[in-house]
Amino acid sequence: MALFEEKTPAERNKMIAAIVLPVVMLVFIIYMFSGPSKPNPVATSPTPKPKPRPSGSQTGGGNTNDLGDVSPDVLTPVVFEQASYDGSEGGRNIFAFYEKPPAPVVTAVPATPTPTPTPPPPWVLASLAPQSVFASTGNFTMQVSGDKFGPGATVFIGGQPVPTQYKSMQQLTATVPAPLISSAGQRDVRVASPDGKLYSNTTMLNVMQPPAPTYTYVGLLKRARSNTAVLKDSKGELYSVHEGDIVEGRFRVAAITERGVEVVDKDLNIKHTLPFTAASGPNGLQGRAPGSIQPPTSEEGTAEEEPQ
Repeated sequence: MALFEEKTPAERNKMIAAIVLPVVMLVFIIYMFSGPSKPNPVATSPTPKPKPRPSGSQTGGGNTNDLGDVSPDVLTPVVFEQASYDGSEGGRNIFAFYEKPPAPVVTAVPATPTPTPTPPPPWVLASLAPQSVFASTGNFTMQVSGDKFGPGATVFIGGQPVPTQYKSMQQLTATVPAPLISSAGQRDVRVASPDGKLYSNTTMLNVMQPPAPTYTYVGLLKRARSNTAVLKDSKGELYSVHEGDIVEGRFRVAAITERGVEVVDKDLNIKHTLPFTAASGPNGLQGRAPGSIQPPTSEEGTAEEEPQ
């Protein structure tokens, strides 16, 4: 620079110092007047020294105060003033607290036990023949079809074993006794080994109520050769029948007595008994059915009506 040309090093240093020092002083003066304000000092009152109390002095009946030798009337309260800061409210403290949110309440749900799977039966029972029978039909033979049957397999009906004949792994023959089907309803059927370790699934045998005659026995005509029964149908019409006659197309009259009429289902070979029911006369009173006589009582005897 032209300003420092032809100058010795000592002269150059003096010129630099003369330029830099005023700048430094100017910066310092600006900082002193424009810098951040200092907090006001906390004003405190000097704590007075306790006055010595003469020994042996007592107040209020000889009781001393809690401060020992310091008398209450010489205590001066100390006031602390909150300093004010720029950009804040003087004399007020603002605190922010973080409160941890309460833990959620978890209701324990009882665990549902996992059901143990039931293994499939070793033997398979597929079908019965017949699947349905009428009650009171007597002994009958039933074919049992399935798979994996072994020798010694036994058919159980209603929990009771029945005579069983092994044909093959897929076929059995069972003889069902009449007492097991004496009434209507369903019977459970299954196949099992003699030791019970091998068994089949369960199926149902349907035992149905057999058809019965709808006639009512209301009168008796006693003859020398054969008795004649008077029957009434559901419409109120009267019919006279003899032993050997067919009633309702399927019931054969087997016997006629004073107490009832026995008929046999010629298709199912099931016997039914029609008990005597007194016919109703005028005004609902019991009386004789037209063309008939009432069965005699035990006191009247059993005299037969002689033919004309």
